[in-house]
Amino acid sequence: MSQASAKNAIVSAQQKPARLKHAVWVALALSLPWSLGACASNTAPKDTGQRLSERGSEIGAYGTAWSDGNKNVQKGEQSVEKSTRSLADGEHELTRARADVAKAEQQISDATAAKAGAQKQIEDGKLQMTRAEADYAATRAGSSAVTPPN
Repeated sequence: MSQASAKNAIVSAQQKPARLKHAVWVALALSLPWSLGACASNTAPKDTGQRLSERGSEIGAYGTAWSDGNKNVQKGEQSVEKSTRSLADGEHELTRARADVAKAEQQISDATAAKAGAQKQIEDGKLQMTRAEADYAATRAGSSAVTPPN
């Protein structure tokens, strides 16, 4: 064996115990909390008060959830009542609006008929005026109503 390889073998042999010590310490450090936890979990069974306390907090959580749900139901019912009132108001307004529309349509129909009657009256008046003018012209063209003195 050469002197260099012998020297490497000695350094390597010296490092093995240090590595081994390090591994032992790591294993010990990791197992200590686990072993302490195991000891703590092997305590005596819980007494009645501890069990009731645990169940009480579980039951309390159910009660809180139920109360929250009940609040949501009440809010929903209030919202439904409000929506129902709003719906009734809207339907009432729509009924009034439809009545107003029917009234306005009747007013339009009446006004249209009145306008047609007024236009007929204008045409009849113009026709009467034309006849009167024609009659007047015929009367003027005819013999004189007064006889001239001779």
